[in-house]
Amino acid sequence: MKRKSIFAMVGQTPLIQLEGLAEGITAGVFVKPEYVNPSGSLKDRIALRMIEDAEEKGLLKPGYSILESSTGNTGIALSFVGCLKGYNVIIYETTPGKIGAEKRKIMRSYGADVRSLPPEQLERMREKSVAGAEVEKPGRQMCLELERDHSDYWWARQFSNPANVLAHHETGREILEQTDAKVDVFVASIGTGGTLKGIAEVLKQANPGVRVVGIQPASSKIVMTPGVPYPRSEVDGGIVSEMLEAKGLIDDVVLVTDEEAVAMTRRLWRAGFFAGVSSGANVLVALREGKNFPGGHVVTLFPDSADRYFTEEHYVT
Repeated sequence: MKRKSIFAMVGQTPLIQLEGLAEGITAGVFVKPEYVNPSGSLKDRIALRMIEDAEEKGLLKPGYSILESSTGNTGIALSFVGCLKGYNVIIYETTPGKIGAEKRKIMRSYGADVRSLPPEQLERMREKSVAGAEVEKPGRQMCLELERDHSDYWWARQFSNPANVLAHHETGREILEQTDAKVDVFVASIGTGGTLKGIAEVLKQANPGVRVVGIQPASSKIVMTPGVPYPRSEVDGGIVSEMLEAKGLIDDVVLVTDEEAVAMTRRLWRAGFFAGVSSGANVLVALREGKNFPGGHVVTLFPDSADRYFTEEHYVT
């Protein structure tokens, strides 16, 4: 199939049924390998949508710089889309230590200016698993200050940008089409909340009885609970706060340890899926949910690929 642009390759990812890993579970467990997107993750969807939305609104113009704080995948996707469109891209990569080594290299390969946080801030974030909703905050503060000081800087604000959620409305519609609207459970890790909220809104509209389960790294400082307010500020909350407060949207949020996510990811590799560690967390919970829905359909995502976890294998959202 001919494409006019590499951007036309974003989205429309396949849906694949897990077989060997789901042995003994009568529910069908299905995955969308989002690592087949051009830059290797589901974040291509939101990067393209956020940038084009900002262009349409006149917030992003030729010669401008794009800012973001990221644990890696959104930073990579913004570098891919932004640099290709001719913008300067500045990313505060907030994954501590060596965990983000591959991601930093990929962003720089696209042409982005990748910046690290001050050592004292990185020292506070040395847990094995990494909760993006929390560790990105210092970088967000820097983006906020830069945007205030420069009229030609545009901060993507992935944690609160409505275009993030809207991009995943399309993902939700893909899932409905690929399953003939037969979804009993949807499972996904929570970073900015855009993936879970966007897909959940579409699935729940089609069938209010769909069970939606979010996943957090066990190292998270604040446990997300549906119906319980989550802190809001200029650099915090946003989509996550809206998602948790929305009545009947998210049914449960569970914690997965770094060790659990890594162990399942290694099983995925042996099953032929070259997926990243958050994929292991997603499948772990999807299989658990499948035990409670015999004959049903459970859907989850592989957010990214394993090639960005070679230096250290950790659960990063």
